Amino acid sequence: MTTTTTAAQQPLEPAVPRRPDLRPQFFLDIPQSELVATDTLLQIKDTVIDTVESRALSVIYGDAGLGKSFSTRATIQEMNPDLILPLDFARSRPGPKDLREELFHQMNLGCKMPGTPTAFDKLLRETLPRRPYVIVCDEAQQYRRENFEFLRKLWDTCDPKPAIVFVGGREAYETLESDPALASRIYIRMEILAMTEDEVLKAVPDSHPVWRGVDEALLKRVDDQYALGSFRKWVRVTKHVLKAMEYFKADKVDARVVGWALKRC
Repeated sequence: MTTTTTAAQQPLEPAVPRRPDLRPQFFLDIPQSELVATDTLLQIKDTVIDTVESRALSVIYGDAGLGKSFSTRATIQEMNPDLILPLDFARSRPGPKDLREELFHQMNLGCKMPGTPTAFDKLLRETLPRRPYVIVCDEAQQYRRENFEFLRKLWDTCDPKPAIVFVGGREAYETLESDPALASRIYIRMEILAMTEDEVLKAVPDSHPVWRGVDEALLKRVDDQYALGSFRKWVRVTKHVLKAMEYFKADKVDARVVGWALKRC
């Protein structure tokens, strides 16, 4: 006697853990770009490590383009990836339901996803303390207030607690500070500022070979007229400078190349 197995009876393949790419992403992906140990990166590294060791809640905030997300990713890249739970969302304004489901998937829990918030929170409270997890909330300025409250209550009720790092714009910081229950639990508040002129003169030549040996007056011109200490803007200028050098068939960055590039920014 022979038996047949229908598609519905086929054994399920084991689920593949959904692990995002935690590597820092270079803006515009310019060849030969290099990771620079800027003061911002080093300060963020200290903040993240201290938060993880203390199992605390901390916030890293500031204007766009200053290296918050990049430096945070560069830091967590050095940690055990199985302990990093990144709450990144393609959609804007995620809600607590999105956070619950993402934590469920990131921890690769083998059970059925709970159908109610109460059951879901109970599962998370039981699961998170089993390992020294680090929850990283990037683009936290998109979070609704109830998201912060959900994570605060989750942190309060876990023993031992996970470390939670919020990374985002000033809106994220202002939301946290506007709620006494949230504000009182923040361990480190780190504001990221634009690079100073001295930091620019040191960091930019290390960021890409095209800037090495360039006259400091030209670097200051780019920063004063456009970049204003923003690393992301410096990357954009770098892309245009490389195009300008091709256009003029130049072998070094000069005033003509810089002028052409600035007009395109």
